Amino acid sequence: MFLLVISAFFACAGVVFIRYPGLQNDELFFAPPIFVPRTAFYSLQAFGAQIPLMVMSYTGALKTWIYAGVFSLWDPSRWSVRIPVLIACLAAIWLTWIWARMVAGRRVALAAVALLGTDSIFLLTGVLDWGPVALQHLLMLSGLVSVTRFARSGSRRALGVGFVLWGLGMWDKALMIWLLVGFAVAVICVYPHELKHRLSLRTAAIALGAFFIGAAPLVWFNIDRHGETATANATFSTDNHILKLKVLTFTLDGSSLFSYLVDANASTPQRPPRGIVERAAFTIHRALGTHKHNWFLPAFALAVLALPLLRRSRFFRLTAFLLIATVVAWLQMFLTHNAGAGAHHAVLLWPMPMLVVSIAIVAAAESFPRYGSAIFVSILSMLVAGNLLNENEYLTHFAARGGIGGWTDAIYPLSSSLDDATWVGTVDWGYTNGLRVLHKGRLNLFNTADYLPTPQAKSPGIEDLKEMVGSPGLLFVQHTESKQLIPHVNDVLRTRAQELGYMEHLEERIADSSGDPVFEIFRFERQPGGSAQPGRTAR
Repeated sequence: MFLLVISAFFACAGVVFIRYPGLQNDELFFAPPIFVPRTAFYSLQAFGAQIPLMVMSYTGALKTWIYAGVFSLWDPSRWSVRIPVLIACLAAIWLTWIWARMVAGRRVALAAVALLGTDSIFLLTGVLDWGPVALQHLLMLSGLVSVTRFARSGSRRALGVGFVLWGLGMWDKALMIWLLVGFAVAVICVYPHELKHRLSLRTAAIALGAFFIGAAPLVWFNIDRHGETATANATFSTDNHILKLKVLTFTLDGSSLFSYLVDANASTPQRPPRGIVERAAFTIHRALGTHKHNWFLPAFALAVLALPLLRRSRFFRLTAFLLIATVVAWLQMFLTHNAGAGAHHAVLLWPMPMLVVSIAIVAAAESFPRYGSAIFVSILSMLVAGNLLNENEYLTHFAARGGIGGWTDAIYPLSSSLDDATWVGTVDWGYTNGLRVLHKGRLNLFNTADYLPTPQAKSPGIEDLKEMVGSPGLLFVQHTESKQLIPHVNDVLRTRAQELGYMEHLEERIADSSGDPVFEIFRFERQPGGSAQPGRTAR
């Protein structure tokens, strides 16, 4: 019953949050090959079709394949993009319950799903899934459940299923290697005798064979491209070590997505609450104050420090296993170039921290049998309350001003303002995939950066640039000056056009749901007399 309550709450919270942020570029990175196969990073020609296998050198097309089916039944929208990953996150909560009950008992499972199901970072990174992380959680946990069943029963079928699922997880995103290495090190350190008992040539062959079956597209890609997944990404670095430590702590305490999804320090007027949910959220915020941080971080720190006290407890080896796996996985992020500096990486450790804290709560309760139930309920209720207040903080900011940056909901009116028959040049980053997906690949898009010089590339031919800005049938979309994601990108294009004697002619400004202008649709026109004086014209 409790699991159903947590699941229902998580599902309702996910549905509430879905409608606020606009579809974002990285959230939709998987989708363009569905409509325009040539946009895939790596494809296989088979049966007269171009089949996408990889969307990046370390991210496979598993999600692309899944959503090809989803979009064939349900037109692309915020709902069709986000409901399936919400379901995947719900499945991860159920798998956490199953695994925790298998290895630690009902009370630990209850606490773990309560903490996971109310965690803001798990909810937002999963439902918006720009990492992507939703399938990572689902495949990691389902594989863990299966392999644990093998460890307990010796079922080779369970072993094969588990490693196929982990192989699929590696294809989905090769960063799953972080946790798989963590699990391997933890098993060797904590369960060496059990490993020796179950390990044989036959079980090793089953595990490796099943893993390579699941990861077959990733293996094929790396054979063809000479190990590009590793050579292009596995670079040792200690850069940004302070930032990575901060991101880990901010992800644990629920604050890491403020200033990324919402503007937590905005001075612009907020919208009045609309509907009963927003009114309730604003009322709670006014009554109980700001809660950008939950109370999980100190609880996790105390649980780690309490490990020696569990030396004679039935939970000692399990807690050691979880902590070793978590530390080893995080150290790989910490020591990899361009990894570990975002919440979408740190959250891949979930639900391990929740399980560690849940075990500590149950162990504390069992140490005082007379007051055990009260201790368990009190500590868990306090942590869940902190999670809910933190979640409410995100909700009030979304309700007040909407998403920021690439998460602006202005993407929807922008999409409605563009006609499939028109060629459209995107000037800034953040909305190309949204336009492509919302138009189901029928909108003719090109990137103006291909026509502009960059520090890394030679300047394109001046005739190509002149043809682009001089074509009266072309429209361009840029962010308004204050909303640019790439600094000064508007000025770069504007200056190059002016050098050729063209100036911007504004067609339409697109605002978000707060009425704040976010996008500009414009075309280039020849300046009178062919002069190259700065300026813009408006309709």
